Amino acid sequence: MIKDFEGKVAVITGGASGIGLGLAKAFAKRGMKLVLADINKEALDKVSKEFSNKKVEVLTVLTDVSDPEQVSHLANTSYEHYGRVDILCNNAGIGSGGPINLLTKEDWNWVISVNLFGVIYGIQSFLNRMLSTKDPCHIINTSSLAGLTPGDTGPYSASKSAVIAISERLALECFHTNVSVSVICPAFVRSNIIENTEILSKTQEGLWQPTPVMIQSAGSEIENAKKLLELGMDPEFMAEMVIKAIENDIFYVITHPEYLPLIESRFESIYSDTLKLHDELVEQQTVKTKIFRNDSPAFSVTYPDYFIEINPNPMIKALFVASYADINLEIHVSKISPQRRLAELTKKIVRRLKILTKEIEIISNEPTNLRDGTSAYESTFEYKVAGVFKTQSKHLSVIKDGKWIRVSISAAANNLNEKLKEILYSLEFE
Repeated sequence: MIKDFEGKVAVITGGASGIGLGLAKAFAKRGMKLVLADINKEALDKVSKEFSNKKVEVLTVLTDVSDPEQVSHLANTSYEHYGRVDILCNNAGIGSGGPINLLTKEDWNWVISVNLFGVIYGIQSFLNRMLSTKDPCHIINTSSLAGLTPGDTGPYSASKSAVIAISERLALECFHTNVSVSVICPAFVRSNIIENTEILSKTQEGLWQPTPVMIQSAGSEIENAKKLLELGMDPEFMAEMVIKAIENDIFYVITHPEYLPLIESRFESIYSDTLKLHDELVEQQTVKTKIFRNDSPAFSVTYPDYFIEINPNPMIKALFVASYADINLEIHVSKISPQRRLAELTKKIVRRLKILTKEIEIISNEPTNLRDGTSAYESTFEYKVAGVFKTQSKHLSVIKDGKWIRVSISAAANNLNEKLKEILYSLEFE
């Protein structure tokens, strides 16, 4: 994560106004050098002059982010001019849309090419060079509250939902590298997105055109949207939240917490609708037993037969892995001194968890016994996988014949129940 911004370089698409300009001002205030990319040359020239007058090093690059060659040129120019890029803000966006049944393919193509592919092209053009430097770097992708709620037009909401999904995947792939990732999901922030979209739409062919009657009936709605934006959050205030996210490696940047109940209601609907579909299903009760005899004291573990055995991740060095939905069963066997105490193994588990997780909290850690009376230790941890998804895991450890046998179950934090715990205690020695 980046703590010291002085002398570092930030590249911001859509940097000549709105959220992008707010980010630029926040970075400049901390002594950063700027590369501002925008499709509006007049606006770029204006902000370039303003920053230069304040002795801020700034480079402007006229860029249409829907064109991969122009984004590649932006990356090349940035590295040629400054020799480094520490923060990339894939921020450029438009807000066009309309009734889904009336929109043309050109409407969808235009919005998605800017809002979604602009982010994709930014990642493609900068990521590998950022990874190669080994210095702390950060990628900020601008999504929207519309990516988490159904409150906007189809193309816009679709593009912003996709930005969140891509950002989540990028965070997973960049975990334990020098590159951190955040995704901004703002509600109303003061900007010219409506006016800019109206101007740019005149350069596009094939877009849906509302009838005069539609324009008249939608007039108040458009005016309301403009008013909400005009009275929205100050972009510089929002940018300070982004700075905090960079400094503390925070992934989801929800700028308007008053909308959290709306986000929560969406996931409540997902949960309740799923239960309505499956409330009459009978839970599968059949089980199967896996026996281990090679290179270890012979033992067995019993688990539901709908778990699927999969290949272990080489990084975790598991003897056996089986999975069902978000639930993972792992069995580890390793050599250990018979004098090693069970209570001492918790620290070793934490060290291994750190390979793929962070923010690890020990929920419980206590001695116990298997069904046959064998001494064991049960540990429960909560953490974020790749720093994003909250997970819990339970571990049952036994030391026998110079081997440490550990049976582990992990699942989403709200899914690790007592029934899964029974799998741990099915451990039996022959």
